[in-house]
Amino acid sequence: MIHKLGYYKTTNWYTRKHLIDWLTCLGIFVTEQILTNFVINPYKRYEPDGSEFQLALYPLLDDIVPTWLLLTIGLLLPTCVFVSYYIYYRNSHDLHHALLGLFETFTFTMLFTDFLKITAGRYRPDYQSRLSTHNASIIRDGRLSFPSGHSSLSFSTMAFLSLYLCGKLKIFRKDGGAVWKVLVVLAPYAISSTIAISRTIDYHHDFSDILGGSFIGLAMGVFIYFMNFNSLFSKECSLPKNRIHPNYAKDILTSDGLLYPERDTYTSLSISSAY
Repeated sequence: MIHKLGYYKTTNWYTRKHLIDWLTCLGIFVTEQILTNFVINPYKRYEPDGSEFQLALYPLLDDIVPTWLLLTIGLLLPTCVFVSYYIYYRNSHDLHHALLGLFETFTFTMLFTDFLKITAGRYRPDYQSRLSTHNASIIRDGRLSFPSGHSSLSFSTMAFLSLYLCGKLKIFRKDGGAVWKVLVVLAPYAISSTIAISRTIDYHHDFSDILGGSFIGLAMGVFIYFMNFNSLFSKECSLPKNRIHPNYAKDILTSDGLLYPERDTYTSLSISSAY
């Protein structure tokens, strides 16, 4: 059954530190975008002439997954899931931490990915074809192959979403291993894997670029999730962390794993194993 939250008393959870987190991430994102796009140039690698260039045969194709679609999938899809839970459970604490965590994941993934791209200055497989366009922006982008930004961003946001679903479905609890739950939490990885593979099909990346980006994305998604939510192996796995009352969930956790509103806290935002 689904334990729906009707009326509840809220515990204090919001502090000025959360506002600082939002502003810090926004500042990092804006600064990083300015530096990597307008100030710092990619590392200039040795560029062989003519037939000696091993990348000369790859054509310049349009993105199979354009940037706008990547951002829609990476940001809008998780947001829709978070908002859906909020509409059902009316827990602003959970919604805030989910959105903050997603923004943190996006910001730090972009930070690491873009600075590694600038530092490596690796040629894309279609770099030689880009030279014939005589377009400075297209040519510059051709020197930003490693790591794959599509891979890192899709894997980071989908990893965060997958872990969020793991917590809500109690996948790693003793009674949580139903096949349908596994399919639900693995679905985001199928999406990110498809996006990553598309980057080899349109010749914008090598497999090593994709592997590097995917590793960065997974690491960021996992790291940021556990900054904001409780352990997936604990009874309070479906609940966000609380900086004011760190043990608010454990203190009132009952033997059946539910948190009751009359005890001045939230109902567990989870789907039980009754299915």
